Amino acid sequence: MKVDKIFKYTLTMLIALVTFTSCDSMLDIDPTDNVDSEHIYKSVKNFEQGVLGAYSDLNLEYNALIGSILADENKLAPENNGVDGYAVNLHRWTFASDDDILLEVWKNYYNHIYSINTLLENVHKVPATNTEETNQLNNLIAELHGLRALIHFELHRVFGAGDYLASSTLTIPYVTKAGIFQKPGKITLSEYYLNLWKDIEQADELTGAYTTGNHRLTKMGINALASRVALYQKNYILAIKYSTEVIDNAPLANVNTYANIWTDTSNDEVIFKLKRNTEDKIRPNTLWYNYATGKTLFYASNKLKNQYNATTDVRYATFIDEDDNRSINKYGGNENSNRINDYKVFRSSEALLIRAESYFQQGAQQQALEDINTLRNNRFTQDSSYTALTLENILNERMLELPFEGHRYFDSKRLGKAIQRDIVDLITSQDQKVLEPNDENYQLPIPQKEIQANPNLK
Repeated sequence: MKVDKIFKYTLTMLIALVTFTSCDSMLDIDPTDNVDSEHIYKSVKNFEQGVLGAYSDLNLEYNALIGSILADENKLAPENNGVDGYAVNLHRWTFASDDDILLEVWKNYYNHIYSINTLLENVHKVPATNTEETNQLNNLIAELHGLRALIHFELHRVFGAGDYLASSTLTIPYVTKAGIFQKPGKITLSEYYLNLWKDIEQADELTGAYTTGNHRLTKMGINALASRVALYQKNYILAIKYSTEVIDNAPLANVNTYANIWTDTSNDEVIFKLKRNTEDKIRPNTLWYNYATGKTLFYASNKLKNQYNATTDVRYATFIDEDDNRSINKYGGNENSNRINDYKVFRSSEALLIRAESYFQQGAQQQALEDINTLRNNRFTQDSSYTALTLENILNERMLELPFEGHRYFDSKRLGKAIQRDIVDLITSQDQKVLEPNDENYQLPIPQKEIQANPNLK
């Protein structure tokens, strides 16, 4: 990675910190009250502001974009071309390692990892004068370990090896030091997951009953992350354990409240979200719509729309614009803001789907069936229960519940499955319809500029 840019970026973050919009007083930091880097370690309160800085401009929406447009749940809008084009090459599977968006993802995520590592390496300087401050500091350390694990996992989902491959296959570096001259190389999947679980377990051990809502990583957020990681690693016993922790503590939204999640008027089933406001250039609905030109970039695919019962499934009207029956409306804003919504990272519905798939893979088909029917009973206005279940049913339920959140391509990648689009969702007859796991563009490349700066990434 480009250490000079990362170093400058991190100093900026540690000096300038972050402005959040929230009812939580710790998140209402005025930019005139910035704490410079030499003061960050002077007190637990100052250190917490440094931790908040680690969330600043963390654009996990990139995973939502990539995981969606590489799959079959979007189709390219005709006006998404020329100067107004965005992510067109990714969608058409014609990208290259010098694609700008890949570099932006890599820089954004590793910059934040560098900042987190800087904070963790200097936390010993922070004085904790009483038991309360010691507990608070431990919670902040746990939060940083959890955030480092989350960002590394999102990097792996984008640039790492498919989890259907051998554990000796190489994936992205797992960086735990803040040295600006280091040039980490790829590591095996087994080594990567070993490092990832070290962070998750440390976060899980330290957080205890720590809760601060859903705008920062908490005990619930760590459990949600652990369940997702375990699913990818095919550790279904752990996936069941952690997803159950989430499910038992965060009930699903029902048919009457589900739409309110996406207008930020309800926090039902939302485990962790990133706050967004007008200052954020990248936020969920900017992925599908160009604000500068007013042009739509991506529509919902016909393949996705045809999977819904538009009459009885509340998700159809929630996700698809009713005026044109094709625009993506999952993050459509609310009556007070046009297309500005917080980005949902973890929801309990995903945990339920993780547990259902894990049960199924373990041979517990009745438990899997019950979980899927529980989800459907909270999404349909009429009974739509399954009487039997296949893995394809479960993956289809993930498509129906999680579109435009960045799971569809990654689901295919973790299982080694081909991506198949319907002909009606192609722009031209020459466009590729099927992307097989052995296709050279099935796996996203590490950005060429990063490899040039660090040959160890080859």
